Amino acid sequence: MSASTEARLERLPADARKLLRVIVNQAYHGALRSKETGIATMPEVHEACGLDVDGMYDVLKSLRGAGWILLSGEYPFEEIRLMDDSAAARDSILKDGDA
Repeated sequence: MSASTEARLERLPADARKLLRVIVNQAYHGALRSKETGIATMPEVHEACGLDVDGMYDVLKSLRGAGWILLSGEYPFEEIRLMDDSAAARDSILKDGDA
C-alpha cells in the first residue's frame, strides 16, 4: 500500500472513505456490466451507499475537491472515475475498510 495513498485516506472523513470504497466496488466489481470497467454510475453508487441524494452529493463534492474522483455527465447519469485508478490505489482504498 502506498504511504502517500494511505496518508491521503487517513485525512478523509469516515463517510468519505466509506463512499470511496463503494465507488471502487461498483466501478470494478459492481453488478452493472453494461458500463466500462473503472466507471461507477450515480444510480448504482446511490443504491449501494445508504446516503440520501444530498448527503451523497456533499461527500462526492469533498472527494472531488480532494482529488480522489472525477465526475462527468449530466444528472442523474453522472459517471464517477478514480483519479488514480491503479491497482495499488484501489487495493489501498478497499483495505482501508478492513481496519
